[in-house]
Amino acid sequence: MSDGFEWKKEPDFRYGRASQKVTPTYLRSVKRTSTPHVFGLALGVTMLLGCATTSLQTPSQRRPYDREASTLHPELTLHRKLDKGEVDVYLNIPREELLYSRLDATAPFVAQLQVSVADTTWHLLDTAWADSPRLLHQRWTLEEAWGLQRLDLQVVDVLRNASWSTRRLLGPPDAWGPSDVLVWSTQKDWALAGQQATVGDTLTFLLPPTPPAGATLPLTWRLSNAPAPAQLPPPPFSSTRLRWDTLSPTPLGAMQADSLIVLGVPDGTTLLELDNTALALRIHGRPLAFPNVMEPMELMAPLRYIASRSEFQKLTQAQHPKQALDAFWLACTPSTENARSLLNTYYGRVEEANASFSGLVEGWRSDRGMVHIVFGVPQRIRRDTWNEYWIYGEEGTANALTFHFRKRRTLLDDNAYELQRSIQFRSVWDRGVSNWRNGRVRGD
Repeated sequence: MSDGFEWKKEPDFRYGRASQKVTPTYLRSVKRTSTPHVFGLALGVTMLLGCATTSLQTPSQRRPYDREASTLHPELTLHRKLDKGEVDVYLNIPREELLYSRLDATAPFVAQLQVSVADTTWHLLDTAWADSPRLLHQRWTLEEAWGLQRLDLQVVDVLRNASWSTRRLLGPPDAWGPSDVLVWSTQKDWALAGQQATVGDTLTFLLPPTPPAGATLPLTWRLSNAPAPAQLPPPPFSSTRLRWDTLSPTPLGAMQADSLIVLGVPDGTTLLELDNTALALRIHGRPLAFPNVMEPMELMAPLRYIASRSEFQKLTQAQHPKQALDAFWLACTPSTENARSLLNTYYGRVEEANASFSGLVEGWRSDRGMVHIVFGVPQRIRRDTWNEYWIYGEEGTANALTFHFRKRRTLLDDNAYELQRSIQFRSVWDRGVSNWRNGRVRGD
């Protein structure tokens, strides 16, 4: 099809080529103070920009799933070492998300990061070179962490004056928890962040040197696996319910391990349970590009939310998938430019859903993912331990739309929420789908 369009935007790298390597990367650990600790080259870069605002740009807590609300999307892995009273902090962040600048035309481009954990702050200057990897990796050790059961973490791009923050639970000091087991990815040669791993990767689980209280040696681990359900969630007005919380994994056997476990990542969810304890480790096998969607079939599958049954069947049976996808989006609007905007918004939401809602199934296949893709980011989200309320429109008015998601207890997925469906959602769902099919959806 001659008037097709690009499926993915090129990465927006904000650093350039340096003519010579004149500045190494500096690391320093300091206690948090009332003002940022700036040193060396970072001070010069900050003075050069001069136009930074005085307040940090932070994503709204009312819109926690709006990834565009923050320019930073780091991955942080915590590894608690109970025998030493330390916590290792592994940082993984795309360099294209950082703001790089330089003092003059001959100097290299430099970004400054500030990472705060508990009462400790580390400063990092990263110099960009032509051969710099896309991802920036760094590890620090938080000392004197005896008895800590949760940690507040913050990552600040000093030059952009933007920040990202989170709170992580470490677990009780007298029992093993997921943060006490370091999961190392052979493919990435780095600590695995979260539970999503690439199918075919080899993971090494490094276990604490001392057994948990009450456990007997040798430690026995039970392994099982469950394939991801193929069904999509019913629409919000349906009375049908998918009983994913009743799925039983297939046992793979038991093994004895006191120091490490090596696992090849299969499809589906792999569960590792330590006998006589409450510890359960979950690994969800994903495609290499996850949470991004790249291949034609990956791009087609989420269209089931807005395509009719016959349209979707025609798409999946097309001899030329790329041309069929072009035709689908161009049928939603006569404008190629608007079709490109629709496409970017739709698949941007798919990838946001994958990043935020994945568990037993990819995030776009979940209840929250379905609503997020069709309706976008809500104006407000109210959350407690067991519930999420997504509010579209002005809260408290007759036109406000509220979706209620209830957290589900399931061994295979600790990120599962079920939509409380109602026939009252029929008309708003039809309007939401119609807005996509008529090209009336705009970016969040």
